[in-house]
Amino acid sequence: LRWPELYFKVRRILGKEEDEQSEGYLVDTQNSTLYLVGSTNSAVPSAPAYNSHEFWSSLAPAGLSDVVKQLCDALRPHLGSHASALSGACSVLLSGPSGSGKLVAVRAACSCLNLHLFKVDCVSLCGDTSGATEEKVQMAFTRAQQYHPCVLLLKDIEVLGRDRDRLGEDARVIATLRQLLLDRDSALSHPVLVIGTTCKPQDVPTDVQTAFLHEVKIEAPSEEQRRSMLSMLTASLPLGKEVSLSKLARRTAGFVLGDFCALLSHSSRAACTRIQALSFPGGLSEEVERDFCTAGFPVLEEDFNVALDQLHNAHSQAVGAPKIPSVSWQDVGGLQEVKKEILDTIQLPLEHPELLSLGLCRSGLLLYGPPGTGKTLLAKAVATTCTMTFLSVKGPELINMYVGQSEENVRNVFARARAAAPCIIFFDELDSLAPSRGRSGDSGGVMDR
Repeated sequence: LRWPELYFKVRRILGKEEDEQSEGYLVDTQNSTLYLVGSTNSAVPSAPAYNSHEFWSSLAPAGLSDVVKQLCDALRPHLGSHASALSGACSVLLSGPSGSGKLVAVRAACSCLNLHLFKVDCVSLCGDTSGATEEKVQMAFTRAQQYHPCVLLLKDIEVLGRDRDRLGEDARVIATLRQLLLDRDSALSHPVLVIGTTCKPQDVPTDVQTAFLHEVKIEAPSEEQRRSMLSMLTASLPLGKEVSLSKLARRTAGFVLGDFCALLSHSSRAACTRIQALSFPGGLSEEVERDFCTAGFPVLEEDFNVALDQLHNAHSQAVGAPKIPSVSWQDVGGLQEVKKEILDTIQLPLEHPELLSLGLCRSGLLLYGPPGTGKTLLAKAVATTCTMTFLSVKGPELINMYVGQSEENVRNVFARARAAAPCIIFFDELDSLAPSRGRSGDSGGVMDR
């Protein structure tokens, strides 16, 4: 990754030096001459970022400050004069969902430590043969060494070490990558610091994963982190007075940095469409549209609602951001005792968190009854009333013919729910997913597992 600035380092000053302790010199452009003697290796000087958004140039981006600190703590010991006493090279495996801000965190850590950043997409390192891939990997490490002090960022490292069919492992590439990650060349004054990123840590070959000295995981941001992200990202965006970032943070459970960028893009587009429809039915000329973009226009709450609906409809399954259906208790007829029991189980712990510390909390509810009695409707009403995210899963959809895939599907459901917490998981047709033990009738024992 190339830095947008070009730096010049003063290596030597020729001339009369009256005071060796002088902190600086004044250059007379009429009587001074500059000589360029080629490139030199040096740390990136600390300088303010110009013409850059506050979030992207921040040393502690909102919602990612803890990750940046972990990266700095892992890299800093290998930069001092005593680094040669440390065994092995410095390497960090950074994992997190797609769009969670892995690259932003790495950039911030490099800025904090004044390090260069050399980014390599591992897809470009995959060759037609094992030898070609091995040569490209070694060349990437060699180039990173030329830019020292430097961090080599290996993006999507899970694609390395796989054969051409992506079904098995390539032992030759894995052995080379392990050697580059584990062995430290004592002749190098500035070793290569390696950070590998992945969205699927389970797909990283075991031998490659164990070669990394540190592992850092980016979790789904909490409600407070989401609010701070929105506050920082919308700092230069004109918002309507009725827009509440706290309310928006509660409605975006499970969202990551990439989702927030898409949300702001969609909401700005919705605001532009709204203004065009209200004021200019016939459309805008290119000149008037340019003036509107220059002047800016406020983004209202209704624009965010439109953007959220678009994102939920298009990406709810992909990004794990479940949509809360609009169902109220007035839509549910009767069932007063069932309503009271459900509210005591779900809403009471939210209003009185001290009950959780005492262990006085039910793990869930089992709704049973004939078809059409309102079991699904009750669950949706609870999700809407308690302002909790709602995740509906049909039991048969989780069953898979391959060994271990059904269990992984169940784990993924709970992982999505944890990312969107507080969340309600509604298992529809649970009897098809969890029948009586030993009575499933399948020879593989999938149901029992």
